[in-house]
Amino acid sequence: MSPRSSIAPVVASGTASVVKLLVATLAFIGAYAGVETSHVASAQAPAGVAARTQPVTLSSESMPATTVEAPAAGTIAVSALGVSRPCHRPYLIRSVIDNPRPDSALSYGWRLQRWSTTTRTWRTYLTSHSGFAGRSQTAEWQPSVVDNPGWYRAELAVSGGARLRSARFLVSC
Repeated sequence: MSPRSSIAPVVASGTASVVKLLVATLAFIGAYAGVETSHVASAQAPAGVAARTQPVTLSSESMPATTVEAPAAGTIAVSALGVSRPCHRPYLIRSVIDNPRPDSALSYGWRLQRWSTTTRTWRTYLTSHSGFAGRSQTAEWQPSVVDNPGWYRAELAVSGGARLRSARFLVSC
């Protein structure tokens, strides 16, 4: 069998696939246009009734672009993300982690701690763990405090490194 004769079936099957894809695309476009046409037809006024038109005013507002810059290495930044429900407070917690050995994976863990007025100590409220390989990474965590007002702080523990703590912040309802 010559190399030329073995190529012909492959080209033919590829052409058939292209034709099938083209037919499927045309069928989809036709179905979409049919849906749009039926929607427009159902919105038209019945025979003998004058159709009323109402002007529609479109407007847009310019919103300032917000960019969250990465905090300096060795610090933790805590930002409130807004209120989604009563007494539900989501936060964005970020820090830059430098990996002293970029060719190896580095693991780290977040802890959200709450001040206990009873024991007068910081107690773990939420935790999260992750890792990465490479020279440096901005680590982010988005915990939420639900129905639990009080004083909180974030802590970042990097494997083989020191623990970083954020300033304390108050969560209120």
